[in-house]
Amino acid sequence: MASLKRNIVLNYINTLASIVFPIITFPYASRILLPNGIGLVNFQNSVISYVTLFTSLGIPLYAVREVARCRDNVALRNKTTVEIAILSLVLCVVGYVAVFILGEFVPRLHHDLALFYILSLSIVFTALGVEWFYKAIEDFKFITIKGLVIRALFVIALFVFVKSKHDILIYGLVVVGSTVGNNIVNFFHLRKYVKLDLIPWKELDIKRHVAPALHIFVLNLIISLYVQLNAVMLGFMDSDAAVGLFTAGSKISNIILAIVTSMGAVMLPRCSHLIETHQLDKFKGLIGKSYHFTIAVSLPLTAGLMLLARPVTLVFCGSDFVGAVPVVIITAPVIVFISLTNLLGIQILYPMGKENLVIISTLGAAIVNIVLNIFLIPRLAAVGTAISTFVAELVVLLLQVGLGYRHIPFRAFDKSVFHYIAATCLMSGGVFLAGRLVTSMWLRLVVSVVAGMGVYCFILLAWRDEVMTGIVDFVRKKVINT
Repeated sequence: MASLKRNIVLNYINTLASIVFPIITFPYASRILLPNGIGLVNFQNSVISYVTLFTSLGIPLYAVREVARCRDNVALRNKTTVEIAILSLVLCVVGYVAVFILGEFVPRLHHDLALFYILSLSIVFTALGVEWFYKAIEDFKFITIKGLVIRALFVIALFVFVKSKHDILIYGLVVVGSTVGNNIVNFFHLRKYVKLDLIPWKELDIKRHVAPALHIFVLNLIISLYVQLNAVMLGFMDSDAAVGLFTAGSKISNIILAIVTSMGAVMLPRCSHLIETHQLDKFKGLIGKSYHFTIAVSLPLTAGLMLLARPVTLVFCGSDFVGAVPVVIITAPVIVFISLTNLLGIQILYPMGKENLVIISTLGAAIVNIVLNIFLIPRLAAVGTAISTFVAELVVLLLQVGLGYRHIPFRAFDKSVFHYIAATCLMSGGVFLAGRLVTSMWLRLVVSVVAGMGVYCFILLAWRDEVMTGIVDFVRKKVINT
């Protein structure tokens, strides 16, 4: 079994790449395509995401848990993998029937039909990609190297081929291409692990995966009601420009959010394996460390983004997206909310088989989100959707804590958590003062970030915080001393 620390480092390299990719590409694309172009692509991509959601049937998350549980039994692992892959392909065919119907009979989509069909390529390649298999066996080295190469190729493609606001189709190919490229490599690399001539084809039982995968499908569907549906409702009720502003603002928050939630991709297979093998003490210790890390990272990132919303937005997206600044400020706390729900839902409740609690909590949040969108979008457009998102994510966190508190193996407030809160407050003062020393937008952003990070890290090191000293020790041993 691969080292958990190594897997976390590899996954953070992969996450860093996924952060750097939009940091490089989105500022360029937003300045070329403007809010209307960005909004059009994101609106149609949101519709495709719904089709992908229905065709995946919750398989990606379900498959990680199931394959992780039997990964020590190679024959059973490979049999399970083939069963789930076949189910994915069958559902994919159904998905393309839906794509054709939507493209031909929904005027809002038919008007830009070529773009819609281009973006739909992600459906078949998501089914073929079996990314869940590599997460389940914890082959994060392959995931990381492959991801870096594919992303680099499509960064180059964006700068070479997207030159004007009329290059919407080319931009669509670049957007979907990173997914397609990743999944093609995944599919062919699978031959290293799964030998088809050794699969007991007559013993395959595909139906056994449908019912448990449906539980995850319901969870994913409900979550999507206040994630992807935001852009869809905004697109139908307002304009492509409004979708573009909301996309820009929420993308900034989501990029930062990825830093924290990426740990869940590593923790899910490991937690599932520990629970399956009844190593509950190790599971509790692991979750306790994950909780402290989540709080230590999400609090300062949220505070920093709220304080620097304007320079971050203007540097990242350009002056045409100044209307996205309120969206950034309102959605910034979502970083804390989702980080904690990721910990509670993905790392604790789901591996324990308590996914029904997660479904109930997300359903409550989805209902709140839809109702708020109906009332707020006509009045506030993108800002209204941001408010709905904030409230929905807070609701899902509160419901998960209330419903699942008996299964939470750590104290919500201890000495370390109070240290993180105090350090964040002091850091915020440092960021605020540093921002007042310079007028240049770029320089203000750099000085504020450096000052904030410096204050926060110095305070935690002075208090001998476990997370910060652990990071320093790891860097010294693995990086400096190599």
